[in-house]
Amino acid sequence: MIRVLSVISQLNVGGGENRLLNFARAIDPRRFRHTVVTLYAGHHTVQSRCGSMRRQFADAGVEVHEIGLPHPSGVHGPRAVKLASTATTLATAIAKLRQAIIAGRADVVDAHLETALYTGVPAAASTGVPAAVTLYSEVDLWKLHDSRLRQAVLPSLRRFNLRLCSAVITDSKARAVDWNRFVGASPLPLHVIPNGVRLDAPGRSRGEVLNELGIPEDTRATILGQVAGLVPSKGQAVLLEAARRVIDQGHDLYVLCVGDERLGPAYPLQLRRQAKRLGISERVRIRSYPGSISDVWSVIDVHVHASSVDSLPNAIIEGMSLGKPAVVSSVGGIPDHVDHGRTGLIVPPDDPAALANALLRLLGDAALAKQLGRAAYQRYLERFTPEVTTRQIENCFESMIEARKRRRASGH
Repeated sequence: MIRVLSVISQLNVGGGENRLLNFARAIDPRRFRHTVVTLYAGHHTVQSRCGSMRRQFADAGVEVHEIGLPHPSGVHGPRAVKLASTATTLATAIAKLRQAIIAGRADVVDAHLETALYTGVPAAASTGVPAAVTLYSEVDLWKLHDSRLRQAVLPSLRRFNLRLCSAVITDSKARAVDWNRFVGASPLPLHVIPNGVRLDAPGRSRGEVLNELGIPEDTRATILGQVAGLVPSKGQAVLLEAARRVIDQGHDLYVLCVGDERLGPAYPLQLRRQAKRLGISERVRIRSYPGSISDVWSVIDVHVHASSVDSLPNAIIEGMSLGKPAVVSSVGGIPDHVDHGRTGLIVPPDDPAALANALLRLLGDAALAKQLGRAAYQRYLERFTPEVTTRQIENCFESMIEARKRRRASGH
Protein backbone atom coordinates (compact mmCIF):
# COMPACT_ATOMS: atom_id res chain seq x y z
CA MET A 1 0.00 0.00 0.00
CA ILE A 2 1.52 3.30 -1.14
CA ARG A 3 0.59 6.26 1.06
CA VAL A 4 0.08 9.46 -0.99
CA LEU A 5 -0.22 12.84 0.72
CA SER A 6 -1.64 15.49 -1.63
CA VAL A 7 -0.94 19.11 -0.65
CA ILE A 8 -2.93 22.05 -1.97
CA SER A 9 -3.38 25.53 -0.57
CA GLN A 10 -7.20 25.50 -0.56
CA LEU A 11 -10.19 23.83 -2.19
CA ASN A 12 -11.52 26.69 -4.27
CA VAL A 13 -13.47 26.08 -7.47
CA GLY A 14 -10.73 25.80 -10.08
CA GLY A 15 -8.94 23.58 -12.59
CA GLY A 16 -6.21 22.38 -10.22
CA GLU A 17 -8.72 21.55 -7.52
CA ASN A 18 -10.90 19.67 -10.02
CA ARG A 19 -7.89 17.69 -11.18
CA LEU A 20 -7.18 16.66 -7.59
CA LEU A 21 -10.82 15.74 -6.98
CA ASN A 22 -11.05 13.54 -10.06
CA PHE A 23 -7.72 11.92 -9.20
CA ALA A 24 -8.94 11.22 -5.66
CA ARG A 25 -12.11 9.63 -7.00
CA ALA A 26 -10.27 7.39 -9.47
CA ILE A 27 -7.17 6.34 -7.49
CA ASP A 28 -6.91 2.58 -6.95
CA PRO A 29 -7.74 1.97 -3.24
CA ARG A 30 -6.19 -1.50 -3.42
CA ARG A 31 -2.74 -0.01 -4.07
CA PHE A 32 -2.89 3.53 -2.67
CA ARG A 33 -3.96 5.21 0.57
CA HIS A 34 -4.74 8.83 -0.33
CA THR A 35 -5.01 11.84 1.98
CA VAL A 36 -5.40 15.54 1.13
CA VAL A 37 -3.96 18.37 3.24
CA THR A 38 -5.03 21.99 2.72
CA LEU A 39 -2.97 24.89 4.02
CA TYR A 40 -5.47 27.69 4.60
CA ALA A 41 -8.52 27.97 6.79
CA GLY A 42 -11.76 27.23 4.97
CA HIS A 43 -13.32 30.68 5.12
CA HIS A 44 -11.57 33.72 3.70
CA THR A 45 -12.19 36.40 1.06
CA VAL A 46 -10.64 34.49 -1.86
CA GLN A 47 -12.73 31.39 -1.23
CA SER A 48 -15.92 33.39 -0.76
CA ARG A 49 -15.28 35.02 -4.16
CA CYS A 50 -14.26 31.85 -6.03
CA GLY A 51 -16.49 29.29 -4.31
CA SER A 52 -15.55 26.13 -2.43
CA MET A 53 -15.25 22.48 -3.47
CA ARG A 54 -15.13 21.11 0.06
CA ARG A 55 -18.56 19.54 -0.23
CA GLN A 56 -17.55 17.68 -3.41
CA PHE A 57 -14.47 16.25 -1.68
CA ALA A 58 -16.57 15.21 1.32
CA ASP A 59 -19.24 13.61 -0.90
CA ALA A 60 -16.50 11.63 -2.68
CA GLY A 61 -15.25 10.28 0.66
CA VAL A 62 -11.86 11.95 0.31
CA GLU A 63 -9.97 12.33 3.58
CA VAL A 64 -9.10 16.04 3.94
CA HIS A 65 -7.06 17.59 6.75
CA GLU A 66 -6.86 21.36 7.19
CA ILE A 67 -3.78 23.00 8.67
CA GLY A 68 -5.80 26.20 9.08
CA LEU A 69 -3.20 28.87 8.35
CA PRO A 70 -4.43 32.45 7.89
CA HIS A 71 -4.77 33.41 4.22
CA PRO A 72 -2.35 36.14 3.01
CA SER A 73 -5.30 38.12 1.63
CA GLY A 74 -6.27 38.93 5.22
CA VAL A 75 -2.98 40.71 5.94
CA HIS A 76 -3.05 44.50 5.57
CA GLY A 77 -0.38 47.11 5.93
CA PRO A 78 2.91 48.12 4.29
CA ARG A 79 4.59 45.83 1.77
CA ALA A 80 7.27 44.83 4.27
CA VAL A 81 4.60 43.69 6.74
CA LYS A 82 2.85 41.60 4.07
CA LEU A 83 6.15 40.05 2.95
CA ALA A 84 7.11 39.16 6.53
CA SER A 85 3.67 37.66 7.14
CA THR A 86 3.88 35.56 3.96
CA ALA A 87 7.36 34.29 4.90
CA THR A 88 6.12 33.34 8.38
CA THR A 89 3.09 31.56 6.92
CA LEU A 90 5.22 29.56 4.48
CA ALA A 91 7.69 28.57 7.20
CA THR A 92 4.84 27.47 9.46
CA ALA A 93 3.28 25.50 6.62
CA ILE A 94 6.55 23.68 5.91
CA ALA A 95 6.94 22.74 9.58
CA LYS A 96 3.37 21.48 9.91
CA LEU A 97 3.52 19.56 6.63
CA ARG A 98 6.76 17.94 7.74
CA GLN A 99 4.94 16.72 10.85
CA ALA A 100 2.04 15.42 8.71
CA ILE A 101 4.41 13.56 6.38
CA ILE A 102 6.13 11.85 9.29
CA ALA A 103 2.95 11.12 11.25
CA GLY A 104 1.22 9.71 8.17
CA ARG A 105 4.32 7.79 7.01
CA ALA A 106 3.79 9.17 3.54
CA ASP A 107 5.59 7.43 0.69
CA VAL A 108 4.92 10.21 -1.84
CA VAL A 109 4.06 13.90 -1.49
CA ASP A 110 1.80 15.10 -4.30
CA ALA A 111 2.03 18.92 -4.39
CA HIS A 112 -0.56 20.88 -6.40
CA LEU A 113 0.01 24.39 -7.74
CA GLU A 114 2.57 26.99 -6.82
CA THR A 115 1.98 27.50 -3.09
CA ALA A 116 2.41 23.75 -2.59
CA LEU A 117 5.68 23.99 -4.55
CA TYR A 118 6.99 26.34 -1.84
CA THR A 119 5.65 24.30 1.09
CA GLY A 120 4.93 20.66 0.33
CA VAL A 121 8.07 20.12 -1.73
CA PRO A 122 10.62 21.43 0.81
CA ALA A 123 8.72 19.66 3.61
CA ALA A 124 9.05 16.39 1.69
CA ALA A 125 12.72 17.01 0.94
CA SER A 126 13.43 17.54 4.64
CA THR A 127 12.08 14.04 5.39
CA GLY A 128 13.62 12.27 2.39
CA VAL A 129 10.22 11.51 0.87
CA PRO A 130 9.99 11.92 -2.94
CA ALA A 131 7.76 14.74 -4.10
CA ALA A 132 5.87 15.45 -7.31
CA VAL A 133 4.46 18.87 -8.15
CA THR A 134 1.66 19.59 -10.63
CA LEU A 135 1.88 22.97 -12.35
CA TYR A 136 0.13 24.44 -15.37
CA SER A 137 0.63 28.17 -15.61
CA GLU A 138 2.48 30.01 -18.32
CA VAL A 139 5.68 31.05 -16.51
CA ASP A 140 5.73 34.59 -17.91
CA LEU A 141 2.11 35.16 -16.88
CA TRP A 142 3.15 35.33 -13.22
CA LYS A 143 4.97 38.59 -13.94
CA LEU A 144 1.61 40.28 -14.44
CA HIS A 145 0.58 39.60 -10.85
CA ASP A 146 3.89 39.73 -8.95
CA SER A 147 5.35 42.83 -7.37
CA ARG A 148 8.87 43.86 -8.33
CA LEU A 149 10.22 42.40 -5.11
CA ARG A 150 8.50 39.07 -5.72
CA GLN A 151 9.75 39.05 -9.31
CA ALA A 152 13.28 39.43 -7.98
CA VAL A 153 12.96 36.68 -5.36
CA LEU A 154 10.52 34.09 -6.67
CA PRO A 155 12.28 32.87 -9.85
CA SER A 156 15.31 31.67 -7.86
CA LEU A 157 13.07 30.09 -5.22
CA ARG A 158 10.99 28.38 -7.93
CA ARG A 159 14.10 26.95 -9.58
CA PHE A 160 15.47 25.69 -6.27
CA ASN A 161 12.22 23.95 -5.29
CA LEU A 162 11.68 22.49 -8.75
CA ARG A 163 15.12 20.89 -8.45
CA LEU A 164 13.97 19.19 -5.24
CA CYS A 165 11.16 17.37 -7.07
CA SER A 166 11.30 13.75 -8.18
CA ALA A 167 8.65 14.56 -10.78
CA VAL A 168 7.15 17.70 -12.30
CA ILE A 169 3.72 17.03 -13.79
CA THR A 170 2.09 19.37 -16.28
CA ASP A 171 -0.80 19.02 -18.68
CA SER A 172 0.72 19.91 -22.07
CA LYS A 173 3.93 19.67 -24.06
CA ALA A 174 3.94 23.44 -24.44
CA ARG A 175 4.13 23.94 -20.67
CA ALA A 176 6.80 21.23 -20.37
CA VAL A 177 8.97 23.18 -22.81
CA ASP A 178 8.34 26.36 -20.80
CA TRP A 179 9.37 24.76 -17.52
CA ASN A 180 12.60 23.34 -18.91
CA ARG A 181 13.42 26.70 -20.48
CA PHE A 182 12.68 28.42 -17.17
CA VAL A 183 14.94 26.14 -15.13
CA GLY A 184 17.79 25.87 -17.67
CA ALA A 185 20.82 23.58 -17.21
CA SER A 186 19.81 19.91 -16.89
CA PRO A 187 16.19 19.08 -17.76
CA LEU A 188 13.52 18.52 -15.14
CA PRO A 189 11.93 15.09 -14.54
CA LEU A 190 8.83 16.14 -16.48
CA HIS A 191 5.67 14.12 -17.06
CA VAL A 192 2.94 15.41 -19.40
CA ILE A 193 -0.38 14.12 -18.06
CA PRO A 194 -3.62 15.90 -19.05
CA ASN A 195 -6.37 16.43 -16.52
CA GLY A 196 -8.93 13.71 -16.11
CA VAL A 197 -12.45 15.12 -16.03
CA ARG A 198 -15.88 13.78 -15.19
CA LEU A 199 -18.67 16.27 -14.62
CA ASP A 200 -21.43 15.62 -12.14
CA ALA A 201 -25.00 15.60 -13.43
CA PRO A 202 -26.68 19.04 -13.41
CA GLY A 203 -28.47 19.81 -10.18
CA ARG A 204 -31.05 22.11 -11.77
CA SER A 205 -33.22 22.00 -14.87
CA ARG A 206 -32.32 23.94 -18.00
CA GLY A 207 -35.18 26.33 -17.36
CA GLU A 208 -34.04 27.05 -13.82
CA VAL A 209 -30.49 27.77 -14.98
CA LEU A 210 -31.68 30.05 -17.77
CA ASN A 211 -33.82 31.97 -15.29
CA GLU A 212 -30.84 32.30 -12.97
CA LEU A 213 -28.80 33.73 -15.85
CA GLY A 214 -31.53 36.08 -16.98
CA ILE A 215 -32.14 34.31 -20.31
CA PRO A 216 -35.74 33.60 -21.42
CA GLU A 217 -36.65 30.01 -20.65
CA ASP A 218 -38.36 29.55 -24.02
CA THR A 219 -35.50 31.00 -26.06
CA ARG A 220 -34.63 29.40 -29.38
CA ALA A 221 -31.41 31.38 -29.62
CA THR A 222 -28.06 29.60 -29.76
CA ILE A 223 -26.08 30.02 -26.54
CA LEU A 224 -22.35 30.50 -27.04
CA GLY A 225 -20.56 29.73 -23.80
CA GLN A 226 -17.07 30.26 -22.42
CA VAL A 227 -16.32 28.67 -19.05
CA ALA A 228 -13.11 30.25 -17.76
CA GLY A 229 -11.76 32.59 -15.13
CA LEU A 230 -12.70 36.20 -15.81
CA VAL A 231 -9.20 37.43 -16.62
CA PRO A 232 -7.95 39.15 -19.82
CA SER A 233 -5.79 36.21 -20.96
CA LYS A 234 -8.91 34.03 -21.35
CA GLY A 235 -10.09 36.16 -24.27
CA GLN A 236 -13.67 36.99 -23.35
CA ALA A 237 -13.19 40.41 -24.97
CA VAL A 238 -12.32 38.69 -28.26
CA LEU A 239 -15.48 36.58 -27.98
CA LEU A 240 -17.63 39.69 -27.56
CA GLU A 241 -16.12 41.30 -30.65
CA ALA A 242 -16.74 38.11 -32.64
CA ALA A 243 -20.28 37.81 -31.32
CA ARG A 244 -21.10 41.29 -32.59
CA ARG A 245 -20.05 40.21 -36.09
CA VAL A 246 -22.11 37.01 -35.90
CA ILE A 247 -25.20 38.88 -34.72
CA ASP A 248 -24.73 41.35 -37.58
CA GLN A 249 -25.07 38.37 -39.94
CA GLY A 250 -28.56 37.71 -38.60
CA HIS A 251 -27.92 34.95 -36.07
CA ASP A 252 -30.01 34.80 -32.92
CA LEU A 253 -27.72 34.09 -29.99
CA TYR A 254 -26.72 34.77 -26.39
CA VAL A 255 -23.15 34.97 -25.14
CA LEU A 256 -22.46 33.44 -21.74
CA CYS A 257 -19.09 34.05 -20.02
CA VAL A 258 -18.98 32.24 -16.69
CA GLY A 259 -16.02 32.15 -14.33
CA ASP A 260 -14.66 33.41 -11.05
CA GLU A 261 -13.40 36.97 -10.71
CA ARG A 262 -9.79 35.97 -10.06
CA LEU A 263 -8.48 39.53 -10.19
CA GLY A 264 -11.54 41.22 -8.73
CA PRO A 265 -14.50 42.96 -10.38
CA ALA A 266 -12.61 45.39 -12.65
CA TYR A 267 -12.27 43.10 -15.69
CA PRO A 268 -15.89 41.81 -15.65
CA LEU A 269 -17.02 45.45 -15.45
CA GLN A 270 -14.79 46.24 -18.43
CA LEU A 271 -16.42 43.41 -20.39
CA ARG A 272 -19.92 44.66 -19.60
CA ARG A 273 -18.96 48.12 -20.79
CA GLN A 274 -17.54 46.60 -23.98
CA ALA A 275 -20.81 44.73 -24.59
CA LYS A 276 -22.74 47.96 -24.13
CA ARG A 277 -20.43 49.79 -26.52
CA LEU A 278 -20.93 47.03 -29.10
CA GLY A 279 -24.70 47.27 -28.69
CA ILE A 280 -25.11 43.64 -27.55
CA SER A 281 -25.36 44.02 -23.77
CA GLU A 282 -28.89 42.58 -23.74
CA ARG A 283 -27.46 39.41 -25.33
CA VAL A 284 -24.43 39.02 -23.03
CA ARG A 285 -24.21 37.47 -19.58
CA ILE A 286 -20.91 37.83 -17.68
CA ARG A 287 -20.87 36.39 -14.21
CA SER A 288 -19.82 33.76 -11.75
CA TYR A 289 -22.29 30.98 -10.99
CA PRO A 290 -23.07 29.87 -7.41
CA GLY A 291 -24.06 26.31 -8.30
CA SER A 292 -22.42 23.39 -10.06
CA ILE A 293 -20.60 24.20 -13.30
CA SER A 294 -22.52 21.25 -14.77
CA ASP A 295 -25.62 23.42 -14.55
CA VAL A 296 -23.95 26.03 -16.77
CA TRP A 297 -22.78 23.46 -19.30
CA SER A 298 -26.34 22.15 -19.61
CA VAL A 299 -27.46 25.38 -21.33
CA ILE A 300 -24.43 25.89 -23.62
CA ASP A 301 -24.97 24.94 -27.26
CA VAL A 302 -21.55 25.88 -28.68
CA HIS A 303 -18.39 26.03 -26.60
CA VAL A 304 -15.99 28.90 -27.30
CA HIS A 305 -12.58 29.20 -25.69
CA ALA A 306 -10.82 32.29 -27.04
CA SER A 307 -7.79 32.47 -24.71
CA SER A 308 -4.53 34.13 -25.71
CA VAL A 309 -2.45 32.29 -23.06
CA ASP A 310 -3.29 28.81 -21.80
CA SER A 311 -2.08 25.29 -21.20
CA LEU A 312 -4.84 22.68 -21.60
CA PRO A 313 -7.89 24.19 -19.88
CA ASN A 314 -10.32 21.93 -18.06
CA ALA A 315 -13.13 23.61 -19.99
CA ILE A 316 -11.81 22.13 -23.25
CA ILE A 317 -12.01 18.65 -21.75
CA GLU A 318 -15.37 19.29 -20.07
CA GLY A 319 -16.86 20.39 -23.37
CA MET A 320 -15.49 17.26 -25.06
CA SER A 321 -16.96 15.06 -22.32
CA LEU A 322 -20.39 16.49 -23.17
CA GLY A 323 -19.98 16.27 -26.94
CA LYS A 324 -20.21 20.04 -27.40
CA PRO A 325 -19.14 21.47 -30.77
CA ALA A 326 -16.34 23.94 -30.07
CA VAL A 327 -14.32 26.81 -31.49
CA VAL A 328 -11.02 27.22 -29.62
CA SER A 329 -7.79 29.18 -29.96
CA SER A 330 -4.47 27.67 -31.02
CA VAL A 331 -2.50 28.24 -27.80
CA GLY A 332 -0.65 26.01 -25.35
CA GLY A 333 -1.58 22.34 -25.53
CA ILE A 334 -4.99 22.88 -27.14
CA PRO A 335 -3.85 22.04 -30.72
CA ASP A 336 -2.32 18.77 -29.43
CA HIS A 337 -5.79 17.48 -28.60
CA VAL A 338 -8.27 19.40 -30.74
CA ASP A 339 -7.96 18.45 -34.42
CA HIS A 340 -9.16 21.26 -36.64
CA GLY A 341 -12.22 20.17 -38.61
CA ARG A 342 -12.44 16.86 -36.78
CA THR A 343 -12.88 17.39 -33.02
CA GLY A 344 -13.38 21.16 -33.14
CA LEU A 345 -12.51 24.32 -35.04
CA ILE A 346 -9.23 26.08 -34.20
CA VAL A 347 -8.59 29.79 -34.74
CA PRO A 348 -5.61 32.07 -34.02
CA PRO A 349 -5.70 33.87 -30.66
CA ASP A 350 -6.68 37.55 -30.45
CA ASP A 351 -8.43 37.43 -33.83
CA PRO A 352 -12.14 38.34 -33.57
CA ALA A 353 -12.65 38.07 -37.35
CA ALA A 354 -11.30 34.52 -37.50
CA LEU A 355 -13.38 33.53 -34.47
CA ALA A 356 -16.51 35.04 -36.01
CA ASN A 357 -15.91 33.22 -39.31
CA ALA A 358 -15.50 29.89 -37.52
CA LEU A 359 -18.69 30.48 -35.54
CA LEU A 360 -20.59 31.39 -38.70
CA ARG A 361 -19.36 28.17 -40.31
CA LEU A 362 -20.51 26.13 -37.33
CA LEU A 363 -23.85 27.87 -36.93
CA GLY A 364 -24.55 27.49 -40.62
CA ASP A 365 -23.85 23.74 -40.75
CA ALA A 366 -25.78 21.67 -38.20
CA ALA A 367 -24.32 18.42 -39.56
CA LEU A 368 -20.78 19.67 -39.04
CA ALA A 369 -21.60 20.78 -35.49
CA LYS A 370 -23.01 17.35 -34.65
CA GLN A 371 -20.04 15.57 -36.24
CA LEU A 372 -17.53 17.67 -34.29
CA GLY A 373 -19.35 17.01 -31.03
CA ARG A 374 -19.37 13.24 -31.57
CA ALA A 375 -15.66 13.15 -32.45
CA ALA A 376 -14.82 15.34 -29.47
CA TYR A 377 -16.59 12.93 -27.12
CA GLN A 378 -14.65 10.00 -28.59
CA ARG A 379 -11.40 11.90 -28.04
CA TYR A 380 -12.44 12.45 -24.42
CA LEU A 381 -12.97 8.72 -23.89
CA GLU A 382 -9.53 7.96 -25.34
CA ARG A 383 -7.49 10.52 -23.41
CA PHE A 384 -9.28 12.41 -20.67
CA THR A 385 -11.36 10.22 -18.38
CA PRO A 386 -10.18 10.25 -14.74
CA GLU A 387 -9.35 6.55 -15.01
CA VAL A 388 -7.03 7.07 -18.02
CA THR A 389 -5.11 9.97 -16.47
CA THR A 390 -5.04 8.58 -12.92
CA ARG A 391 -3.34 5.40 -14.08
CA GLN A 392 -0.59 7.60 -15.57
CA ILE A 393 -0.19 9.51 -12.30
CA GLU A 394 -0.11 6.27 -10.32
CA ASN A 395 2.66 4.95 -12.59
CA CYS A 396 4.57 8.17 -12.03
CA PHE A 397 4.35 7.75 -8.25
CA GLU A 398 5.46 4.13 -8.43
CA SER A 399 8.47 5.07 -10.55
CA MET A 400 9.42 7.74 -7.98
CA ILE A 401 9.37 5.17 -5.18
CA GLU A 402 11.40 2.66 -7.20
CA ALA A 403 13.99 5.34 -7.97
CA ARG A 404 14.23 6.15 -4.27
CA LYS A 405 14.77 2.47 -3.45
CA ARG A 406 17.55 2.24 -6.04
CA ARG A 407 19.28 5.32 -4.62
CA ARG A 408 19.12 3.89 -1.12
CA ALA A 409 20.45 0.54 -2.31
CA SER A 410 23.38 2.24 -3.99
CA GLY A 411 24.12 4.32 -0.89
CA HIS A 412 23.10 7.70 -2.36
